[in-house]
Amino acid sequence: MNDAFRIVSVSNKSRENITLKKSDVNVVQLNREHFLDQNMKRDNILQQNRHVPRLTDKEIEQIKHVFENTPIVIQKYKLIFFWNEKSGCTYWKSLFHFIQGLKIENVHISHHLSYLIQFNDKEVTEMMFDNSWTKAVFVREPRERILSCYLDKGFDKYFMEYYFKRMPKSFLDFLKLIKQFKGSHWEPQVKVPRFLYKNMMIGKMSDIFNFTEQLLTKIGAWNETVNDWMNSEKIKKRARLHATNAKDKLYQYYKDTKVQDIIFEMYANDYDVFNFEKKYFDFSINFRSFKTLR
Repeated sequence: MNDAFRIVSVSNKSRENITLKKSDVNVVQLNREHFLDQNMKRDNILQQNRHVPRLTDKEIEQIKHVFENTPIVIQKYKLIFFWNEKSGCTYWKSLFHFIQGLKIENVHISHHLSYLIQFNDKEVTEMMFDNSWTKAVFVREPRERILSCYLDKGFDKYFMEYYFKRMPKSFLDFLKLIKQFKGSHWEPQVKVPRFLYKNMMIGKMSDIFNFTEQLLTKIGAWNETVNDWMNSEKIKKRARLHATNAKDKLYQYYKDTKVQDIIFEMYANDYDVFNFEKKYFDFSINFRSFKTLR
């Protein structure tokens, strides 16, 4: 105890002064307790906030993919689907329309699907870190994907004139062109911060139907009607092997390992994140992964 309170005999005036001093001390003590209590509350809040996931503005922009290919959101099934051009996008858009009972002729110009760009940053952050939401990405082996892009767009005069002002002289020339210009059909399939892929379902073109069943089962959308849709002639035709022989197409454009090396370098992140094997094609075996899905 403070020495000011050890007085045995004092005058009335002194007692009054002492009383005031005690009162002052009590006020100080209360203020101190209040201060400590507030500090504890603040520390608790700070401690809690350390565990609240946050995303930077740049990460948010990456995830929303603002300009092209913004992820599809199906709120009914709490699904965020990261899709890529030349990786079965027509198939997936058709499927997502079907499971929601939406009928549309051209799935690429439909406004019936919701997209992540329509949500604000706070909502996107909450959805990305909410385990009740399923996050999935579908990808394709880069050599197959870029060859599909070339066969589809490299001979399209209007498309090539619009993007590059000229037609490519060869597949190698096409690769040189797409190095210089950004485009959704040939951009890397790794589009969000790498740590987010740890909590995503990752599907690949070579196993598209098994992945479809796994994904729809997880979100509660799998049923016999969907199964029948997947086995319809229209969908089978869309997913069958290339009519002119996939192996011959790959051999025609990738028999030179140097061209494969260019793809390995251009899409190094795709190979790394999605665990695609950087191994030269063995043309002595049958290829069963090169699809005509466009």
